[in-house]
Amino acid sequence: MKANFFTESILFWLVKKTSAAAQKLPPAWNVGVGAAAGLLFYCLLPGRRVTARDNLRAAFGSHYTPAEYDRMVRTLFENLGRMFMEVAAIPVINREYMDQWVRITPDSRERLEKALSGGKGVIFLAGHFGNWELNSITGALHGYPVLVLAREQGWPKLNRLLTEYRESKGCRVVTKGFPVRELIQGLKEGRIIGILADQDGGKHGVFAPFFGRLASTAPGTIALSLRTGAPVIPAFMVRLQGPLHNFIMEEPLQIPAHGTEEERIQAGVTAYLEVMEKYIRRFPTQWLWFHRRWKSSPERRILIFSDGKAGHLSQATALAQRLGTAWQERASRDRRLEGRTEPLVTAKTVQVVFRHPALRFLLDLVASIPPLRWIGSDFWLRMALTPESYRQFQSEHAHFSISCGSSTAAVNLLWARQISCKPLHILKSSFPSWRWFNLAVIPRHDLRGPNVPPKVMVVDGALVPWRTVTPEQAKSWSQLLKLAPGKKRIGLLLGGPAKGNDLDLGEVERMLTALLAAADKLDAELMVTTSRRTTSKMEIRLAERLGRHPRCRLLALVNQRRAGLLPDTATAVPCILELSDLLVVSGDSISMVSEAAATGKPVIVFPPKTKKPAKHHRFLRQMDESGRLQFVPAEQVAPAVLAAANGSGPRSASPAQPKDPALEFLRQWV
Repeated sequence: MKANFFTESILFWLVKKTSAAAQKLPPAWNVGVGAAAGLLFYCLLPGRRVTARDNLRAAFGSHYTPAEYDRMVRTLFENLGRMFMEVAAIPVINREYMDQWVRITPDSRERLEKALSGGKGVIFLAGHFGNWELNSITGALHGYPVLVLAREQGWPKLNRLLTEYRESKGCRVVTKGFPVRELIQGLKEGRIIGILADQDGGKHGVFAPFFGRLASTAPGTIALSLRTGAPVIPAFMVRLQGPLHNFIMEEPLQIPAHGTEEERIQAGVTAYLEVMEKYIRRFPTQWLWFHRRWKSSPERRILIFSDGKAGHLSQATALAQRLGTAWQERASRDRRLEGRTEPLVTAKTVQVVFRHPALRFLLDLVASIPPLRWIGSDFWLRMALTPESYRQFQSEHAHFSISCGSSTAAVNLLWARQISCKPLHILKSSFPSWRWFNLAVIPRHDLRGPNVPPKVMVVDGALVPWRTVTPEQAKSWSQLLKLAPGKKRIGLLLGGPAKGNDLDLGEVERMLTALLAAADKLDAELMVTTSRRTTSKMEIRLAERLGRHPRCRLLALVNQRRAGLLPDTATAVPCILELSDLLVVSGDSISMVSEAAATGKPVIVFPPKTKKPAKHHRFLRQMDESGRLQFVPAEQVAPAVLAAANGSGPRSASPAQPKDPALEFLRQWV
């Protein structure tokens, strides 16, 4: 971070005045003032709070509650303030101060003496943990020459002041020029080298596990050890209470003596992160969580908010599949991941259940008011949701969160704002607005006019998950249903009343009579299933007509939990979509029609009776005009089926083709 001359001059003056005051205060008072200053900055830096909470939740997950994470972030700011005041008091820190306030365990001394006896120097590999600035000063004041590798931050005056403080205690600071040459020379002289290496290593770092995720770490320290033979000792300055510290030097890292240099560096970095993680887990508020440690990590997490509706969950799952594939393709271009077979993207689904319908509307109101979205979002979620629902995701972490439908939009938006998560929403929502999400997925028939708003991905119909039916599963279903080889199979998917759409029983019966007649002409087998919205009267009538019909090989009635010969009713739709040669679908469900059209098989859709025909009819007309289905009245289903069976009906574009518009969009978006 760079500052202009006037800004740095003011800061330099403030630091000098603070340092003068810190040098006069007793150590206990000094760190007390620092803790108070830390709380002040906790209030003034909301962005840093979010980053710290984000990193903590990514590392520890559900191990802590949101309230505990907030307390940890406050303590983290306090510790940073304590550290700042201790650094400001460095000019008056001497050996007497060290003897009183910094404890060094006997085993740590033994490890250091043993390492130095090899005559190749020692590398202190530290992290931004506790008061890391005291590490090198402690060594210098105990008679060990320390060479510190420091990185300049773009504040020349402040950098010079800190260097002056460090070197006043016997340290030597290397910041620029030819640091590697000076470090090697220092090790040859038997000195101790102090290096911080726990931050993100960027594109040149080494990937190694850190809190369950791959993290990029700079390999230079381990490479320097291999080049010089100097042992690497992880060092930690643990704050015990107030100004009292415990300086711990661990056993030297065990770096393999054999293997390629790349393999040995990988092993050394992994060993270092294991030790670092152990200390951070023991003292989680003493590490610098403000830094985006996993910025270069190739791994991503997706959280899906489900409202219990199968169609909405199906669309959210479909988006997660494509988002995961787009990210996997992007990350796999990194040569550091060659040979890795584990998936880089994981997805988890949580159920959203409200305590009362009125609380859902209250949450929508809260999410629609920007100040409330940022302040107390966890309180509103805890109040509106059932304890079981809230506990599922209270401390989860994700990089992307997905909601579908209006009932989960507010939950997604409020939860994502607690951390650095990108919320995505499917379907239009006005309360809260879909425009407040990082990405909105909107069907083409919901848009007015040709212009596409920013941050919108337009799709035809509903997003459909990629089918994952294996040949073995298809064969097993075919055997269970005793399907005759060589015969044509017609699949029938029936919905029910929904938001102004009504599926008339008499019309369905007429369609069914015509469909059975067409099946007789084709000598075809019939497979039928219903949905949650299908009325009980219609399911009873279907059972009467098709339950014993010789052409009906499958009759799965969802609300009666009758799965025919299949294990369960949930298997019916994928079974029918996989084994049918053509499909007949009621047009009341956009998601059901979209799923049928995505198979690449001939699809005939008959319209429901509707009080609001514009949306559904616009969707069905668009699909019909694109050739992905045939939209016909119920009385014309039979001739349409015969035409499709003879190869003269429309066919949808196969999803096996390389072009997937949603996937293509997300490849650019990620």
